[in-house]
Amino acid sequence: MKKRVDGEGIALLHDLDDCTGCYGCEAACRETWRYPYDEDWMRVLRRTPFVVDGKLRTYHVVAPVLDKCAACYAKDPNPLCVTGCPGQALRIGPLAEVVKEAEGRHCNIYTA
Repeated sequence: MKKRVDGEGIALLHDLDDCTGCYGCEAACRETWRYPYDEDWMRVLRRTPFVVDGKLRTYHVVAPVLDKCAACYAKDPNPLCVTGCPGQALRIGPLAEVVKEAEGRHCNIYTA
C-alpha cells in the first residue's frame, strides 16, 4: 500500500496571512502552460471576509493540481506563480524544506 505522503515529492506552501487573493498565481499558471479556459490547474478560492478578535480577516485558499506543479517545478524551480506573487505567499520545493519554512506560519501545505 502506497503512503499518502512519502516525503520524497515537492510541496507548495500557501501562506494564508500573506495572500491577497489577487489571482496572480492563477494567471501565472495559465500564462506558463497555455491550457484551455475550461481547465483549472491553479485556482484561488475566496471566502467572505469575517471578524476574528475584532479584526476583519480575509481568507483565500489556492487549489493547485499538484501533478502539474511537480512537472512545472521540474522544469523551473522558481515558477512564475511563486516569483510573481505580490504578497510572496507561495513557496515551492522539497517537502522537508517547505515544512521547515512553514513552522510558526498560518499556511497550507500541498504535496505532490
